[in-house]
Amino acid sequence: MHTKEINMSKRTHPMTEGSIPRHLLRYSIPAILGDLFQVTYNTVDSVIVGKYAGAGALAAVGVASPLMSIAMFFIVGMGIGASVIMSEFYGANDAKALRREFATTLAVSAAFSAVIALGLFALAGPLLTLCRTPREIMADTAGYLRIVALGMIVTSFYNILAAASRSIGDTLTPLICLIAGSLTNVGLDLLFVAGFGMGVSGAAYATVISQGVAALLCALLLRRNEPVLFASREDFAVDRALLRRTVRFSAPSALQQAGVYVGRVLVQSAVNPLGVSAIAAFNAVNRLDDYALIPERDVANGETVLIAQNHGAGKPDRMRRGFFASMALEVVYGLIVSVAIFALAEPLMKLFVAPEETEVIRLGVRYLRLMGFFYFMPGITNGLQGYMRALGKMKLTMYVTYSQMFTRAAFTYLLIGRMGLDAVPIACVAGWVLMMVWEIGLMVKWNREGKLYKL
Repeated sequence: MHTKEINMSKRTHPMTEGSIPRHLLRYSIPAILGDLFQVTYNTVDSVIVGKYAGAGALAAVGVASPLMSIAMFFIVGMGIGASVIMSEFYGANDAKALRREFATTLAVSAAFSAVIALGLFALAGPLLTLCRTPREIMADTAGYLRIVALGMIVTSFYNILAAASRSIGDTLTPLICLIAGSLTNVGLDLLFVAGFGMGVSGAAYATVISQGVAALLCALLLRRNEPVLFASREDFAVDRALLRRTVRFSAPSALQQAGVYVGRVLVQSAVNPLGVSAIAAFNAVNRLDDYALIPERDVANGETVLIAQNHGAGKPDRMRRGFFASMALEVVYGLIVSVAIFALAEPLMKLFVAPEETEVIRLGVRYLRLMGFFYFMPGITNGLQGYMRALGKMKLTMYVTYSQMFTRAAFTYLLIGRMGLDAVPIACVAGWVLMMVWEIGLMVKWNREGKLYKL
């Protein structure tokens, strides 16, 4: 142990001492705001494209987005896995190992993102054909996908830098960078799509440039404000032992994160034959889903950092109290957002399309009102998985997530012929029920065996 090697900056917040609810809120609130701005990248694309380029263009962005999200969240999953290791080193006060893990993760992410970007660019056409993309939007969808794929490397650098920052308790730096990126995205969307009439390709260029702005700013701010990550050039190197551990932690996490969007692609493939109105409605409600579920994910991520730091510091009592505080936050927020989505379904849908798109609005409102009863359920599953991730149970959380994904896709295909778009929220609920039963059963079993806080 290097017990006095890490110097804390004003933005870092070690979670091994002090009020647990305060730590969770201090971590989660900036992370939530940051992720809201990140989702705003895609939402602004949808709103501006829908308003200025029509429902067909909105549908094209909607079909391409899940494929891009699979690639992007594979990188996000790598960051989540690596951040658990970095949080443990931070909690153990081992700065040398922290820096080596940071450098190793950057190198791995650069290599993987380059491969993924080239693959998406080359296979855009065949992938969209597999997704049963309607012919009238195929060209726009493929163009959007290829342009955004070229920005995958800068996207991956931002996500790894943000994961490193959050692992040491600094959620303010990623927030600042995402605000800057989001403002850039809004300005460029208005310029390229509304001003120059570039359609979906303009939205794609705006997304890539804004992500590059966020990544560059994040690198500069971390270099200045978090010297613990950059203090020693000697330590800033790829470590083979850490590389193996990083891959062991990150691969299941990356597959899990990507799997969420594999499920969305499968569901999107079931929705596509319903026509452009259904695709446009599904794209809009997916954007709203992203907003609604962000706080649940970020509270769980804060729980993961808190539990991992205290695991590294050898404090099981704080691990237990952190788990219960996180679950309380998840349930309260889930109930609030369920009521809000149900009550505001119609005005929310009207943000995405012109008033004359009555069929898109009708379909979206029905979807949101069905989902509005159940948003508390993913909050519970996120909280349970946040605890499991902190203890390195990455494969387990991956298995549970994939089971949910296939359940959701199976129920969608089974019901969509009879129920139309209404089948999708019913299928979501079936998947969440499976996750809750599985995860709660495991937690009860571990608690009965006296292993819940000693795994």
